Amino acid sequence: MGGNGYFYRLVKGEAGEVILKLADLILELADEAVGQRGVFKAALAGGNTPAPLYRLLSQKFVHWDNAIFFPTDERYVPLDDPRSNYRMIRENLGEEARIRKINTELTPETACQDFANALSEFGALDFALLGLGEDGHTASLFPGIMCNKCGNTACITEGPDGLIRISMTYEVLRTTRIIAFLVLGEKKEEALKKLLKRDPSIPASRVVGRKQTFVFTDLPL
Repeated sequence: MGGNGYFYRLVKGEAGEVILKLADLILELADEAVGQRGVFKAALAGGNTPAPLYRLLSQKFVHWDNAIFFPTDERYVPLDDPRSNYRMIRENLGEEARIRKINTELTPETACQDFANALSEFGALDFALLGLGEDGHTASLFPGIMCNKCGNTACITEGPDGLIRISMTYEVLRTTRIIAFLVLGEKKEEALKKLLKRDPSIPASRVVGRKQTFVFTDLPL
């Protein structure tokens, strides 16, 4: 499919196969970014789906000293809470990774501003890995729920579970060079169909990479 950011490049297979392919893409993009610009800047999704990918990257990634990782979003819980995206990424990606956490020890407003400042300081990202919820949400950008900005790069919202969340904004995601959605499991089928149709009713359809947008899935579309 097209590479202008307005069409998706679809990568299909069994879950383990697509995770291997996605890892290869991330390693390739890191090599390119470090070789050309000296640093690889990436945003990583939370949740359970990408954990096997991060464990694989913990073994294969080589640019730890020249890479910075950001959570795409975070629940406003302590960083050692099982629901923390930072905790999940850290435990699976490993101790060598430099992860710019969203500091939930601060107030939500201060934590959001701190995150926004960090994103603005580092500039446009090379890569973002995103998930897709059954309701079509991505990061913590939910259908029908405002995400109140603290700058152009971060915002505060509330998830369906009632937890306050801090998220990257549409604006910062759309400046990212390459975006990949990882969509696994039959429960995501309807949401994925909407995404591929660019259905404006779901937040995920509003996110495209500046250069290219991939969809890695085990669904037989």
